[in-house]
Amino acid sequence: MSEQHDSTVLTATTEKEEPSSSKHGTQKVIAKIAGQHGIDYLIHPQEPHSLQERFDKRQQKEHLLEQENLERITKQAFDSGHSEKSGEPDPDWLSHFFSIAKRIRNPSMQRLWSRILKQECLLPGSISIKTLDTLRAMTHKEAQIFLRACTLTCYFGGDKSKKILTSLIIRHKLLPSLLAPATKKLTLGHFQLPYSDILILMELGLVLKTELESGEFAPQTPLTFSYQTHHYRLTPQQKGCSFTYYRLTPTGQELAELLGSKTHEPFRESLMEMMHSHFLIESDH
Repeated sequence: MSEQHDSTVLTATTEKEEPSSSKHGTQKVIAKIAGQHGIDYLIHPQEPHSLQERFDKRQQKEHLLEQENLERITKQAFDSGHSEKSGEPDPDWLSHFFSIAKRIRNPSMQRLWSRILKQECLLPGSISIKTLDTLRAMTHKEAQIFLRACTLTCYFGGDKSKKILTSLIIRHKLLPSLLAPATKKLTLGHFQLPYSDILILMELGLVLKTELESGEFAPQTPLTFSYQTHHYRLTPQQKGCSFTYYRLTPTGQELAELLGSKTHEPFRESLMEMMHSHFLIESDH
């Protein structure tokens, strides 16, 4: 699946709601929520007076909203499709998909769920039930955190799994077992991914809970390295070089493919700066 996608599937929210400091303001918000969900009878008594009638009215309203949500999601999936070769998703997968998607109201998340439906039609079995369940548990804010993480992912060598580099380790040439290695760190917090957000992604099961280290790279042996649409050959100029990184889980990999991401140019520049003293860097562009 291509790594280039419309990264507007999830859009950042820049406006913050002003919290009300008055009881009246809180009551107004709660009354609005209650009215929207058909549970405001005790706040604003009105017909119908029967509890059963009010229950039926609320259920009907919920079902209508669910119907509207599903129609919007399937219409977006339809509009984004073309004449590609496709198949039919498994009926059980579709049933599970609809049971979750019917409750998705946020427009950005609806775009994501429409992309999931389209991808499963293009390649049945490519999106697991576990990935659907993980996405169901995510808030819009958590999805935005994951999207930011995706903009920092790369892969290298023969392993195409997405990774978030954290540092370059350089061991001493002559006495690697006696002298502490030098470490060049990437401060992810400078790129809107603080450690607290990494922990959130770990808890969601999108990032492995352990920071990993690659093996040492053979000197003078080119290493393929890709960051978004940028592809390089890195040739270590000495022995003892390795990377540390966080690795996305299989579920994280699936979601990352769906979300897509754009190049974060300041991060790419920091990557190159971290490596240029220890690797010969050749671009495949």
